[in-house]
Amino acid sequence: MTLEDWGALARTPAGLALTLAIGLVYPLIGWFRFRRLERRPDPLPRREKLALYASIVVSQWTLVVAASLVLGGSGRSLGDIGLGRGVDLARTAVVTVALLAGFAVLSWFTTRSLAIAVDGDLPPHVRRAGRILPRDGVELAGFVPVAITAGVCEEILYRGWLPWALAGGAGSVLIGFVAAAAVFGLGHLYQGRNGVALTGLLGLALGATAWWTGSVVPGQALHVAVDLVNGAAVGAALTRMSRVTAPVAPPAGASPEA
Repeated sequence: MTLEDWGALARTPAGLALTLAIGLVYPLIGWFRFRRLERRPDPLPRREKLALYASIVVSQWTLVVAASLVLGGSGRSLGDIGLGRGVDLARTAVVTVALLAGFAVLSWFTTRSLAIAVDGDLPPHVRRAGRILPRDGVELAGFVPVAITAGVCEEILYRGWLPWALAGGAGSVLIGFVAAAAVFGLGHLYQGRNGVALTGLLGLALGATAWWTGSVVPGQALHVAVDLVNGAAVGAALTRMSRVTAPVAPPAGASPEA
């Protein structure tokens, strides 16, 4: 699709509504939802956490289906935004393997650090995100579909639809991808300024990868791996820290002054 094609599609009522939903409405809903959760106990009760996980899965796949329908209405498909047509398969495969290999090395160090981290070692943005991360096996089982959904769907939405829709409107690919990365970062406002900056930079790097390869698959693979490994590791570290710092109850019948 040319920029002119994207501009025409993004200006249709359906295209405009989808762009606003992805770029404005969904991030705002996420921010308000997390602000409400901040008033709840830390960690969240399991039932609330699993309900949150389910809502994330449903909402993100709903947006992907909506993107597919909008594209289909113009004779296009998700293949036109990095899932098939115009993809350099060899370059995509090499980049995907390279990204996963690099992350494997980095995660080896980070998971080892998390395994021995003490209270106060974690950056504020990690601790804020940790409120919704899994703390036991049941929550981890519920978190896996969330990590997969976020990796697959957010790359389609924020590296596939949004940058090209914005680029079509602005007449500039650079503006489209930079603006989409900024929106992606702001969508993580609940993690604080550092979280916004880091995810914005990650979004910019993944956007550049999608533009260069013509595919969102490398970003999807890396995104899923990052969410799965980091989510499980940080959640486990927070669980261990809470057990270490939890007050020990006195034996039954013992005097508090004993």
